Amino acid sequence: MRNGQTIFRAVKLLTGGALLLVYFAAAAWVMRQLWSTRSLPVTILYIVMLEGAWLLLEAGNIEQRRLLDLVYGQFFGAVCANLFFGALMCTVTEYSLWEIVKEFLLLTLLEAAAGTARAVSLFSLYLRGRAFKEALFVYGDREDPENSREYNNRINRYFHIAKAVHYRAGKEKLADLIDRYGAVCLGDLPYEDRNQIMKMCIRHDKDCYSIPKVSDIYIQNAGILRLYDKVLFKYRQGDLTAEQKFLKRAEDILTALLLMVLLSPVMAVTALLIRLEDGGPVLYRQKRITKGGREFEMLKFRSMNVDAEKDGPRLAAKNDSRVTKVGKVIRNLHFDELPQLINVLKGDMSMVGPRPERREFVEEYSRIIPEFTERLKVRGGLTGYAQIYGKYSTGPEDKIKYDLIYIYNYSLGLDIRLLFLTVRILFQKENAEGVDEGMRSAVGNPGERSTKE
Repeated sequence: MRNGQTIFRAVKLLTGGALLLVYFAAAAWVMRQLWSTRSLPVTILYIVMLEGAWLLLEAGNIEQRRLLDLVYGQFFGAVCANLFFGALMCTVTEYSLWEIVKEFLLLTLLEAAAGTARAVSLFSLYLRGRAFKEALFVYGDREDPENSREYNNRINRYFHIAKAVHYRAGKEKLADLIDRYGAVCLGDLPYEDRNQIMKMCIRHDKDCYSIPKVSDIYIQNAGILRLYDKVLFKYRQGDLTAEQKFLKRAEDILTALLLMVLLSPVMAVTALLIRLEDGGPVLYRQKRITKGGREFEMLKFRSMNVDAEKDGPRLAAKNDSRVTKVGKVIRNLHFDELPQLINVLKGDMSMVGPRPERREFVEEYSRIIPEFTERLKVRGGLTGYAQIYGKYSTGPEDKIKYDLIYIYNYSLGLDIRLLFLTVRILFQKENAEGVDEGMRSAVGNPGERSTKE
């Protein structure tokens, strides 16, 4: 296993270095054609921006991203860097627009194709190096072991669950089973039992994975205090500092203004198409809850029939008959969310944060998941951690974990990275798919803390 990881890391490093040299040579040739007097420093700046774009889009994170995410990241990273430098060359050189576009289009194709080929190859190599790892699943009272096993083996590339056992099977049996497998996955177990089994895995030198509880997120972000010979954890309250609030608000205003200017043609065409389709209103106003439980009217381009909620509020379902033809397109591209830039400028929302929910859903989810109200410590966002790493139909228990990870790890750098990653999800259909037909909310059974996929 360790030899396989060493080979993977070596191949990743060597291929990354080789491609970097290729990109540098190609960029240097283009810069020499367009701006010969400053070609070297401009080439260096170009490579730094290209690598920075790929870093923000997690285009090289082979170990933690899906293959499709890696492909999107490679493509959009190359597009971002070349758009910026193409625009720069238009202002500092006398070459025609077509000549500049042609050069940077070729660079984009080279970088996207080579980067994608490397990502696909490394992803395959990574999976082959881990495919042999058979895992033991230790499940709790509220879990269906067969369904959990089937779902994990369909989506998980870190390990393959070969056997499931209840956590009350007994220490001797658990110890014997743990010895037989390369990894152990802990399900929804009581704290004390989970900790005991986790310690057992560590003593047996086994990889151990667990489904986190909300309190694990608090512990992960606790500060360490040393009082003489004692160690204390100080748990954060999840609120932003005055400096963070100021910077976040400045980021919101500047980003929203810039996007409104750049996307104004798209917004105008979208509004016209909605109006022409059925003559109904262009905008849809919906009451949502933001920081501190304050209610506001969230703006969206209308994507459903005018009387879509005559029977009360419910989440959009897959193949929802209420969605209009124009609405289907703008929902898949997330263009229906663009009017929320106005909400951001007004201070109702932030560019990045937990997605604001309706009061009915906040009350329903909070009865099942008391921690759900902690999302209200910050303003609701146009995009967020749960939107990027989850999808529309992700259950509220998983969404609150994503949202709390964001709140308790907040930084301006994290906001910028999530804004870049939002570009990637615009073209991923699963992020716009609705919940299963007949569900009024994302909660499966109101009597259980469960996730409906």
